[in-house]
Amino acid sequence: DVEMLQDLILAAINDAHRKADEEMSQQMGGMMGGLKIPGMF
Repeated sequence: DVEMLQDLILAAINDAHRKADEEMSQQMGGMMGGLKIPGMF
């Protein structure tokens, strides 16, 4: 039904958002890992 489809779409969007956040955090960590900036990370 419509409600179940909406729930599935919302779950897929939330999962994609979470994965994108994780990927961005990993990439930022890799870029910033070599920098020694006081007060950052």
